Amino acid sequence: MPTQPPPPPLEITREDAATGVVFVATPSFSPRMRTRYLLIAGLLAIGFIAGAGLAPDYVATMLQWLAALCAVPVLLMYVVTLSETVRRRAVRLGVTPVGLSVDDHHLYPHETIRDLALYPLVGGHPLFFAWIDPQHSYGHKAELALAGGQVLANDAVKAAMRAAKSSTVRLVMHRRGGKRGIVLVRGLTLSGGETLLAALSAELRAHSR
Repeated sequence: MPTQPPPPPLEITREDAATGVVFVATPSFSPRMRTRYLLIAGLLAIGFIAGAGLAPDYVATMLQWLAALCAVPVLLMYVVTLSETVRRRAVRLGVTPVGLSVDDHHLYPHETIRDLALYPLVGGHPLFFAWIDPQHSYGHKAELALAGGQVLANDAVKAAMRAAKSSTVRLVMHRRGGKRGIVLVRGLTLSGGETLLAALSAELRAHSR
């Protein structure tokens, strides 16, 4: 069974807003428009419609049906392009005094956040943890190095990525009280995920309680 192609790498930027720090994960390229096929199908549909106006009635009906058939793939391609645009849209993570906002809509209060973790995009075990809950100690060497931006992908992390058959990672926020984790960003490169995890966790720790 063929595997799904990985989503496009994401570029991470940081913005200083009035309410706090905002991290934006943006796809490095936009979904390609299938302009050639759209143009051909559109020209055929226009030609059939124009021909139906000049042809006899028994021929005009057939040409109108052909024009409708040409319009179907045009609509389908627009739907596919729109769905790709939604799936590959930018993700905004804002650290405010109240909590973590996702896309300026969902707000998770600071007191409910337990940790952030990087996972392979498909399955697998967490590659890195960054505890936000102040009740946890920060004695793990990998976490301290990650918070300082000094992480290099070791053999164990590379082996976990290979085992999961993944070239990209996802950033997950775990909540206190055993609640289900929230996937914040998908399709990060390992280095981009480490950078975002370290920067976002540092901002969240400043508000943790």
